[in-house]
Amino acid sequence: MKRFGHYLGNIAGAVLALVMYSELEVLYFRPQRFDLAQYRVFVTALATVIVLFAISYIYRRQLKEENDWGFDETPHWDWRRIGIAMIGFVLIVVGSIVMLNLVGGGVSKNQESLNKIAEYNAGLFRILVVFIAPFCEEHIFRGMFFNIFFTKKNTRNKWLGIVASGFLFGYMHDPALSKYILVYWVLGMVLAWVYMSTKDLRYSILVHMCYNALGFI
Repeated sequence: MKRFGHYLGNIAGAVLALVMYSELEVLYFRPQRFDLAQYRVFVTALATVIVLFAISYIYRRQLKEENDWGFDETPHWDWRRIGIAMIGFVLIVVGSIVMLNLVGGGVSKNQESLNKIAEYNAGLFRILVVFIAPFCEEHIFRGMFFNIFFTKKNTRNKWLGIVASGFLFGYMHDPALSKYILVYWVLGMVLAWVYMSTKDLRYSILVHMCYNALGFI
């Protein structure tokens, strides 16, 4: 019974994190939904700090309860894991190019929507896409995901978790299940591989940020 409660608690934490992130996206992408007037910048900044802190807190609290993999242990930075992150960045770039060619090019509906938002809200759009989205998505789709479904350290869980995490990431970016979900799936698996190889979200967040930043170069 205790184990079941622990499981439900972690799921509730992940759902709460996803809801907070979704609402923060609305604040950045569609601020007209909120009557903020001259307080818009202050409210947006305050909400961002609160949401990022809350999501990080939920993840770290989960690790304190159970952490068979040894996630987030010190020291956080070393050359081996930096090298893994660099390999991950190359893999995610090559993987996206290959998969886009395989599905026939073009852009997904999710990307079309983002492109339209960028036309009217370029500044906030870049901040969210390059910095905030990678932070939140890596905590939810990598960190919390493994804390819930693949807590036991073994080779099977590692690779099943990488594939499943990638699919969840793909589905959340393409819920219509179009051909483009394959592209997002591969991207998600690379990020999950970086996380599982380094045992530290800092590296998958960094790779995710660098990849998203490529769209603005």
